[in-house]
Amino acid sequence: MSDVRTPYQDTSVAVERSMQQVREGLRAAGARGIQIEDTWDPPRILIRFLWPMGEQFDQIVRVRLEATPLPPEKGARGGWKVSTEQRERQAWRALAWYLKTMLEAAAFGLMKFEEVFLAYVEDENGRTIGEVVIPQLEAGRLLLPKGDS
Repeated sequence: MSDVRTPYQDTSVAVERSMQQVREGLRAAGARGIQIEDTWDPPRILIRFLWPMGEQFDQIVRVRLEATPLPPEKGARGGWKVSTEQRERQAWRALAWYLKTMLEAAAFGLMKFEEVFLAYVEDENGRTIGEVVIPQLEAGRLLLPKGDS
């Protein structure tokens, strides 16, 4: 039986390097600011950034991305197969590559920024559009009218 590997599980890239890549990528793409919250108990990575919108880029939306590192894995002899620190590096690499890829897709014109990050835009109460809309979709309460497609 083979072990299923998760993306970036073997990364040796330091958290600080991935964090810097996130900061630099967002700045280069046009973000107006960034806030990073990294908690250890429970483990969670939260990135908020400010993005200019509107015809004159005179409006700002707040975008929130969140990642929870996978739990560590015990090894066969009592040590760690995958440590807590490795899981943190893994989560940061995933976030760095996700942001890089999505920002490049938007810059290239494959998708508009709003399409890429719509579910992560926060309202004034700190809820994302996805947190509000997805449960309604799952419950069948948010459907297109018949004839619209």
